[in-house]
Amino acid sequence: MRMNALRKELQELMQIPQTARQPALRRSLSEYWLYSTDFPAVSDNENLTLFLKAIRNAGWEFTEEKGWILMRKPAMEPPEGWYDGSFGTEAACCLSLLDRHEKKAAEEPETVQRMLIKAGEEGEKKYEAACACLHRDWAARLRRGEPLPEINRMYFTGRKE
Repeated sequence: MRMNALRKELQELMQIPQTARQPALRRSLSEYWLYSTDFPAVSDNENLTLFLKAIRNAGWEFTEEKGWILMRKPAMEPPEGWYDGSFGTEAACCLSLLDRHEKKAAEEPETVQRMLIKAGEEGEKKYEAACACLHRDWAARLRRGEPLPEINRMYFTGRKE
């Protein structure tokens, strides 16, 4: 698993003293959220309030669900340390579609960002699978005459253009 800058930021914010144990920090299973933590299970209400205030001040959105805090933060550029694998055929196909279709959707690209950040943490196979999923979705959108989301090219190349 990769330790990207967003995960590191959350781990630092979770260093509130007097917890029963270090809270778990996991990738969220929901496409709408990036990470989840069981912070409420290991802390009192005062420390939980401090933690939620800290993440809000750092630009994180959050909600609580079944005793877990679900968190997300937009990442217009990939976070530092997010992926160290190669960019395969499917990433190249996504990049090609973005290059050839300049009209971008008005929707936020955050769902795609979260998908690629999570896949990047899991490694090259998961990253290529995520790009394959995007490739299929984007090709279908284009066939219906719909625009693509505006996503930074660095998510498919790993370098600033």
